[in-house]
Amino acid sequence: MSNLVRLENAIIFIAIVTIYFMFGFSVWTFLILLLVPDLFMLGYLVDRKIGSYIYNIGHSYIIPILITLLYLAIGADILLIISLIWLAHISMDRTFGYGLKYTDSFDKTTIQKL
Repeated sequence: MSNLVRLENAIIFIAIVTIYFMFGFSVWTFLILLLVPDLFMLGYLVDRKIGSYIYNIGHSYIIPILITLLYLAIGADILLIISLIWLAHISMDRTFGYGLKYTDSFDKTTIQKL
């Protein structure tokens, strides 16, 4: 099942990147901001439990989808840029097998359980 999840997320990644560039947004902005969601790993400096919660907030599809909906409501391109890059990051991570984290171990992810 894990390979199916990885394939699914690879397709999502390709779709998101395609949409991003169809809007004519900057390649450099994409490349520079693609790894920004990994800053949510800094929570692990506090401890494993807090780290997993903070990491999971930054690696759940919920917030970037809400930002996309906000973009649809007000039309500010910066919101779409942020949400697409964030969604691309999440789908890229899941393609490589990095899912949401459990509180007991940084290496144990939801992707591995599927």
